[in-house]
Amino acid sequence: MADKRCENGHFIDESWDLCPYCPADSSEPDIPVVRPARVNVPDPVSQPAARPALSVVPPPPPVSDHIPSGPRIVPPMERTVAVRSTADSIPAAQAAPKRYVVGWLVGLNGAARGESFPLRIGRNVLGRDRRSDVVIPDDQASSHHADLVFRPEERRFILMDHNSTNGTYVNEQEIEPRRDLTMKDVVRIGSHRYLFMPLCHDGFFWDDEGALK
Repeated sequence: MADKRCENGHFIDESWDLCPYCPADSSEPDIPVVRPARVNVPDPVSQPAARPALSVVPPPPPVSDHIPSGPRIVPPMERTVAVRSTADSIPAAQAAPKRYVVGWLVGLNGAARGESFPLRIGRNVLGRDRRSDVVIPDDQASSHHADLVFRPEERRFILMDHNSTNGTYVNEQEIEPRRDLTMKDVVRIGSHRYLFMPLCHDGFFWDDEGALK
């Protein structure tokens, strides 16, 4: 049992300095009670989020109107060099001669019947290839079947077989490997026959200026 009394006669424990039953002295300051403050969290609906600050780009430096007083450097002018065309630079003697018409092959049967095919100075390719000078629309004809050559210095027409599979015939005789042609010879390649009609001969030919003599 506690045997210690306060000033007002209340029994208290020996280790207590203050009596818990006595009213607090008005001279003693009250100990303030600190409560945690409420943190106001913004409502994302009612209060929109703060916008990020826009970066400000500094304006470009002003262009100076000052013109340097030193000598002005002018770039060198490009010179135009006149070049003669290739055709003008080739002498007339070395230029390729124009390929005048020197004769014809006239179709006698098939799809070429009644059609004429011009023959020109130099080599004329006969064959099934569409790039030939005289196209032979025959399955028995080779792509490059034969050559018909006109030699202006000799006034000769020479038909030469180009190692064809089915051969080349003149007046129903196979040529081996070449033969000179004369007027109204009949050339046969495959099943197609052509009548040979020359324009140039010993007394009629093209001169170097393109005139017939």
